[in-house]
Amino acid sequence: MTFNPADYEKVQEASREIFHKFCKSFLEKDMNQFIELFDDNALFEFPYAPKGFTQKLEGKAAIYEYVKDFPQRFDITRFSEPTFHFAMNPNIMIVEFEIEEAQVLTTGKPYLQKYISVIETRDNKIVHYKDYWNPVVALVALLDAETLQKVLNEQ
Repeated sequence: MTFNPADYEKVQEASREIFHKFCKSFLEKDMNQFIELFDDNALFEFPYAPKGFTQKLEGKAAIYEYVKDFPQRFDITRFSEPTFHFAMNPNIMIVEFEIEEAQVLTTGKPYLQKYISVIETRDNKIVHYKDYWNPVVALVALLDAETLQKVLNEQ
């Protein structure tokens, strides 16, 4: 697939806009807006998820089922400014960003996570999202001490 430079820039800008809407949907706790960013056959992967946690979601319906109750579990109030890196294929971007201010509502603990996400878009939809994050941050924020120890022992 070849792109002329003007098309490359248009695709990059469209991909950046999709990512900004992605973050905005979490800030506004609008999971309906969030899911509309995805292609019907999208793949969402969590390569660093601990054993026993979700590793992969296949299809828009599975992704929605996973995120629909997110606003009842997390209160995200600020993301960092993202840094975008684009592959030779402008439909693929790598985004570095952080959750700078958030709380897990079920535990009351802060959730300050760093991400590197590899995102592929096509026709203004996310078709593949690989979400790299620190599992220790997630486990400490989500679990009580006893459950955390049990999960770590199983890894």
